[in-house]
This record gives sequence, structure tokens and C-alpha cells, in this order.
Amino acid sequence: MTAHLATGALAVTLVLASCGGTGSVSGDGEDDVLGDATDAVDVLGDVDDDDEPYLPGWIGSPCTSETDCSYAESTCLAEAPDGMCSLACDLYCPDRDGYPETFCVDAGSLPPEAPGFDEGACFSRCDYGFFPGTGCREGYGCVEVPRAGEPSTVRFACIPGEESPPLSECQLMLASMGVSFEPTTHSPESPDTHPELTCVIEDPVIVHPPIHGVDVTSPWGETPNMLAACSMALSLVMTVDDVAEYGVTTFYHMGTYNCRVIAGTDRLSRHAYGDALDISGFDFEDGTSCTLVDDWEHDTETPVTPCGSFMYEAAHRWFDGYYWNTILTPNYNEAHDDHFHVDLTPDRHFMEALPGSGRYIGPAPYAD
Repeated sequence: MTAHLATGALAVTLVLASCGGTGSVSGDGEDDVLGDATDAVDVLGDVDDDDEPYLPGWIGSPCTSETDCSYAESTCLAEAPDGMCSLACDLYCPDRDGYPETFCVDAGSLPPEAPGFDEGACFSRCDYGFFPGTGCREGYGCVEVPRAGEPSTVRFACIPGEESPPLSECQLMLASMGVSFEPTTHSPESPDTHPELTCVIEDPVIVHPPIHGVDVTSPWGETPNMLAACSMALSLVMTVDDVAEYGVTTFYHMGTYNCRVIAGTDRLSRHAYGDALDISGFDFEDGTSCTLVDDWEHDTETPVTPCGSFMYEAAHRWFDGYYWNTILTPNYNEAHDDHFHVDLTPDRHFMEALPGSGRYIGPAPYAD
């Protein structure tokens, strides 16, 4: 536990220094929504290209001919560094477990190494979990490109002959943790009900569950990728690592980014900045399940059930470790009866101690 808390403190320091404070995405972007980094390089350490995984037979893999690409209608881009398996596409590309996700790159943005495609070609998306140094295998760079058939949608893909842009300090820290993620872009938008307000995600990333062997999914059986501010992704990883020490195998959440206001107000929710998360429950390796809606013990600081005690103590560990700036439990109000709301509200360190007691840690926040 000491080593874990030390890592958490380091990550929080990097977040505060570099990420500021102020949905979910699945597959080939089938959207389901939901500085100077010199010092951080020492945290990441030297990345040896020889340690990068060799992932044969799929989109983005090395090839000398189509026989090296183990799927139908494959194409080997022989002029790309070490060759590259690809596939003609017009909007989406298939994904395969154990490989980086893919993206259908518009024909007008294809490199010279990918001739002859009428509409688009499938490329591997950048993934710093698979390739911590650059997000791509050697000879390829992480470059922003538009989607075929939907050029307004852009993602970072591994393009031959390009160089990956430098990561932010926060992204370097995330890469050093061995998390599968990719940088992304996010266009500012406004809630339908409040066009005068703007939802902006600072340093956006897409996190690909699982995280360190723990499934991070929704209670409705979906496991979407998670669009979030990088700072939130760091806090998420620390939170998942914390509960994994207690045997958690599945971590349930009800959403991250959501461009909306706080109910009953004209103020943006922290979800609108991509730095908030709603946590609803946990599965354990012994088959036990604990959910906030069924197992949280209200009106007490001394819960007696195993689930009640686990969730109460977990929230306090996250607060004491500065994983999150705000933690709202079911004790906060009826709207939170089925989840923890956690976020990174700037200049705040708050968690409710007991309902109706007037005893709070930090200034009382808005209801979110």
C-alpha cells in the first residue's frame, strides 16, 4: 500500500503541474458517448524498441505479402516500413482483441505507401499501452487523420514515415503506468439547453479498458472506451489499482464525459469537462458483488456489512490519497443513491462525512 500511495502522490503532482483542472467511445470510433515534458521522461524511463510487442496477422501488423495478414480481403502495404497489413474501408474497420483498435483513414489523407484505395484504408490507432514510446511500432508515427466517409471525425492513427508528437506530462505518466490509451481531440460543444456555455476537455485521451486486468464497464453490460481529460484518466487508474488490491475484478461506472449542466442550475457539471466519473459498484474475485444502490449503509460512520465497510473505507482512501478533489457518496443526496460521484474540481478537497450533521471536509460543493 505504501508504494501505491507514493505512485498516487506522484501522479497527483504531475496532474496539478501539467493537466490543470478545468463519454465513451467504442471500436473504430463508433461513438457511444459517454509543454516541456523533460522531467516526466525520467518517470517513463528509456523505452527499448526491442521490448515492443510483435503483433502478427492483423491490421497494422508487419507483412511481406497478404498471406501474413490473417483475415479476408487483406492488403499488404509492402512499401510501408516492414510492410503493413491493411484493408479497404468506407467508414469503419474491424477490431480484434489483443491488438490496438483500428481506424478507417480517408483516401485523401493516405500516405504514398498506401496507394490504390478508392475511399479509405484501415490503419492501427495509436495505443501507448502497446507501444509506450510513441504509440506506434517503429517506423510509424501517431498522426491525426480524418475518417473515410465522415471527415469531421478525426482520430490519431499510426502512419508510416511520420513522427509522433510529444506527449504531455500527464500522458507520459499514463504511459508509464502501462495503460492502454490514445491521445484524441475534442471539439468544444454546448448543452442543448444552454448554448451560451461551452464544454471543453483539457488534454483529452481515450482509455481502453481493461485497466491492469480489471474490467471497467457499465452496469448495463457495455464496456465502452472512455473519453476523458488525461488528469481524470490518471485518477481513474489509481482508483482501479486501489480496489484491485482488495480483490476487485470488475469496476462499474455510469459515465464520464457528458456535456450538460448540473440539474436545476445554469452551471456546467464537471462531467462537461471530462474530469468526473460516476462509480456504481464492484465485483470481486470470490464472486461477491457490491453496489452503491443495494449495499451502501446510510446515516452511519461505522458500517457493519462487508460491502458497506469496503465502499465506505474505499471512498476515504481515495480522499486521503488525493485521488479526487470531490467525492459525493449516497449520503450526499437522493440523486446519488446509486453511485459515487468523483471529480477533479479545481481548488477543492471535499467529501461528505455524514448527512445532516453539518460536518463536511472542505467547502460544501454544488449538487452534481
